[in-house]
Amino acid sequence: MSSRLWFRVEDVLPLAEHALACPTHRLTRAQLMAGEHNTPALTLRHLGADGHLRSNGLPIWCSRDGDEHVAHGRSWRCVDATAAPEMDLYLPLRHAGPDGRRLIDVLRAARTVDRHWLAITTDIWPGCTIDTSHIEVSDHRAEIAPPDTRWRPGMVTAPRLGGRYYPALVADGHAIGEDGQLICRLHPRTMRQLAADLGGPWRAGTLPGEHPLVRFDGVTAVLLEETDTGDAVRLDVDDRCYPDRDGYYSIGADRWLWHTSTTVAVPLPDRLRLHLAALPSRLRAHRRQSRSSPPGPR
Repeated sequence: MSSRLWFRVEDVLPLAEHALACPTHRLTRAQLMAGEHNTPALTLRHLGADGHLRSNGLPIWCSRDGDEHVAHGRSWRCVDATAAPEMDLYLPLRHAGPDGRRLIDVLRAARTVDRHWLAITTDIWPGCTIDTSHIEVSDHRAEIAPPDTRWRPGMVTAPRLGGRYYPALVADGHAIGEDGQLICRLHPRTMRQLAADLGGPWRAGTLPGEHPLVRFDGVTAVLLEETDTGDAVRLDVDDRCYPDRDGYYSIGADRWLWHTSTTVAVPLPDRLRLHLAALPSRLRAHRRQSRSSPPGPR
């Protein structure tokens, strides 16, 4: 399981602003364990490959249904791994970290420069405070899967793709989050076909924002979301996806809810191409395992 949880900045920043705006703050288990003063902060409950960020401000910020607003984050995990123990961590918003930055400033700057993802490293001693040295913001979700992942061909689709299936490499034995979302990699040609399909004439019969759009900026796939403003449809950058070292795209990771088909077979040319693409990853994993294995008896 990864030691980093990935959150959307758009989900986390409102919680941080709520904590700062509140006149009082609740005493949380994470604060007690960290031995910190009662100050505006976020609390992180880490449950295996899932994480939940909350504001410690009072009054508690709830939805119209009475549910507390929570930012959900995930990491990749091994499907057969045993569940990790639950952790409660404390993230003060106005304390400067060793690098001189404050978490609230990092979040606000990330929104301004379109850094959509917040990565929190949770590999710390229990009871320690998470400062900005454990925080990273990015314009894309990195660390999709561990480097030794084995990949298998499959036909995949997602609810937002209008029922279309695409050949892809699917992580074997790894998933995102505790709910087991698939991790997929698409060939560059398939990626461009997907982008063309999403911009097809069939969109005329859909509502703005019902399906994403993909445009290419060089080799970077840019995910766009439509917003109906009443007078026009505004396009906003929702995410970016860069090709990996094999040229493949992990588009929609942790966003599109990929799943495979049990009835649609991978076309033979695509299956051969995907098998060949999986070989370099297997060779790299084999070399890493060979270097890390202790030498045998002489």
